[in-house]
Amino acid sequence: MINLRLLWTWDHCAQWTAARAGVHDWGASNEFSGNAEDFVREYSLLLRWCGQHGIDGVVVWGLLRDGHGGVEAAKRLCEVADAAGVKLLAGVGLNAYGGVYYEGASEWSLDQHLNKYPELYARRADGQRHIFQMPGNAPQPFRHACPSRPENMEYCLDGLRWLMETVPLAGVQVESGDTYVCECSLCRERRQNPISSQSWDDMAMFYGPAAEAVWSVRPGATVILETYSHPQPVADGTTPGFGGGSPPWAPECVAQFPRGAYVQWVADYFSAPRNPVPWTTRAPEGFAGNIMRAHLATWWMARGEEVAVDWLALLAQQSLAHGFDGLSIFGEKSPFRTGCELNYLALADYGSAANPEADLASFLTRVAAPLLGGPERAMEYLRLARCIAVPADLEGAMAQARRQAAQLSGRQADRWTWLAWYLSRWAYDAQG
Repeated sequence: MINLRLLWTWDHCAQWTAARAGVHDWGASNEFSGNAEDFVREYSLLLRWCGQHGIDGVVVWGLLRDGHGGVEAAKRLCEVADAAGVKLLAGVGLNAYGGVYYEGASEWSLDQHLNKYPELYARRADGQRHIFQMPGNAPQPFRHACPSRPENMEYCLDGLRWLMETVPLAGVQVESGDTYVCECSLCRERRQNPISSQSWDDMAMFYGPAAEAVWSVRPGATVILETYSHPQPVADGTTPGFGGGSPPWAPECVAQFPRGAYVQWVADYFSAPRNPVPWTTRAPEGFAGNIMRAHLATWWMARGEEVAVDWLALLAQQSLAHGFDGLSIFGEKSPFRTGCELNYLALADYGSAANPEADLASFLTRVAAPLLGGPERAMEYLRLARCIAVPADLEGAMAQARRQAAQLSGRQADRWTWLAWYLSRWAYDAQG
């Protein structure tokens, strides 16, 4: 069974008010374009919808920012989450991604910490400060702290305790950093294994103390440990980067993770639509659970808002077959966008008591059909949605979506109208 279903979000991309302007479709280290009321409204809509539809938790990166209300706004969202029966989790970068307070004048902002103590910066191989400018939609550079400096470890753990004492969160998702790592002499001497864009040794060193800091304040808190990887061993013994398989030394590092936490993995290159690598490895045992996440229907690694219920079914099936009991996808956009709505509902359905085998046909018949005008229309909707990958079929697909909309009314018609509009974006670009 799937016991934990999560929607993963960046604050600056959250758009659950269907008509709200001024947000990003994807990216990291972007500004939040609204104010505290905008932030609370967007996430209140998200949390309440999750509570009504069987999504267990929401991870928010950028939860604490001066620009959208800081601690007080986060506390308001905790009240909404509690009332909805949904876990609100803060995304926390331990050595990167801003620390517990993503942006602002707080002492618990990692940027403020490094500005005050520049000697504690991580270092590149050339000895310069490790400040990483991510390509793409990431205007602000990432500043990194050296994980080998005890002052940074103490700061990190104090910050986690402060966060849990100050904001009544259900828990945290922590990351050690995947935008390359410190290469100072202390880190080179400490690490037992090679590095890529991340370090398994850094995860093994930081995740236990980080979890214990959280649990020292709230013993029942949910702690999720990000690996950035898939557990399938790499065949050639190389050191893969984000989304790759696990190098030979990964299991010994994972064995040092705290057993009461959830371990989170990445499936993008091991499941549809890519899946070039066979998946045979089971989830490690002895943890609170293992979560498999994927960048489906997001502009990060796919096409935003794309109908992905069939791919998600395959992911859920593989996950269940290999001992995983959690799933996570992006959840930044309103279910007014029917691709998002169907994906979220599929996340809630697959691996549930109603659909324990994550069967696509069962989902389409029970869940999607009432929304789209019947089982045959639900299957047709998925088929037409796939035409964004076949330019020659787009005109016919748009015409069929419009015909279906004309035969229906209310939200059923709206959902077909949305599909016609979504397909028309790709047709328009193909004409250029």
